[in-house]
Amino acid sequence: MYDSRANYVLVGGFVLAMVTAVVIAIAFISGRTGSTDSYYAHYDNVSGVKYGTKVLYEGFAIGQVEDIEPRREGGKTSFRLRLLVRHGWQMPEDSIAQIAASGLLSAVAVDIRGGSSTTLLQPGSELKSRSSGNIFAAMADIASEVTTLSQSGLKPLVETLNRTVAAFAPLLEERAPQLLDNLLTLSSDLATKTPRISSNVEQMTNGLNRVFSDANTQKLEAAIANTDRTAANLAELTGSLRSSKQKVDDVLAALDKAVTGGGDSVAQSLKDLRYTLQAVARNIDSVTYNVEGTARNMNEFTREIRQNPTLLLSGSRPAQETGPK
Repeated sequence: MYDSRANYVLVGGFVLAMVTAVVIAIAFISGRTGSTDSYYAHYDNVSGVKYGTKVLYEGFAIGQVEDIEPRREGGKTSFRLRLLVRHGWQMPEDSIAQIAASGLLSAVAVDIRGGSSTTLLQPGSELKSRSSGNIFAAMADIASEVTTLSQSGLKPLVETLNRTVAAFAPLLEERAPQLLDNLLTLSSDLATKTPRISSNVEQMTNGLNRVFSDANTQKLEAAIANTDRTAANLAELTGSLRSSKQKVDDVLAALDKAVTGGGDSVAQSLKDLRYTLQAVARNIDSVTYNVEGTARNMNEFTREIRQNPTLLLSGSRPAQETGPK
């Protein structure tokens, strides 16, 4: 009887020790050993995050996610995470908590990247949060975009091309030999005429070089200078004729005064002289007009020669005016 009770006690103690060891192991695995401090972080998307998700600081496990609280603000849902972190763990206030996975097949964790601020966060503070990129979500979005593009863009384009090719195929089959013959004829003509065209171009180039030689260029410049001097002389002559007309007018006025105060014979002579001077004055207006026109034509000629010296060598026939007869 005594031996059976001792065995029961031993078995019960062993079971109790094993239960205690299991509880301690679970506590170590979950990171719930010792006292902890609470911190908070906000995210728009918490894919893969749940109760017990590890909290890392620069890759080192310092706690776990204790609670996830959905919040609806401004027509948008966000999530507030409560993070239990090892008591007394020092985190700068500019630290950033990011949801990330250390590897392609690794579990998601809240990874805190330490900042450089000398001010430390107090327990219960809000951590700066940043959403992480999800490669699988991005790939799914890309696949969706590719599918949409294929259905709405590429497929109609291919169908249109097929219809176009089907419509033009008979025409191409019928006209292809003729088009090929035309191309062969054209290439043969070009091969035959290319040397002559090259020779003509070379001759034209040599002729232009001779026309615009240094000696001819100097002659053109001298002709332009002479034309400028001629235009200046004509302008000066026009001014002289205008002054001569004024002098004739003055003489006529003086003659009028003399005729008024003189005798009959003198009056008749002066009247004849006055008639002669009036005739000269009328002709001076015509001469002055013609000289001015000549001066304008010389100026226009000079300007055209400056813009295109080749006009001295080959001019163009003025366009014939056509109008109602």
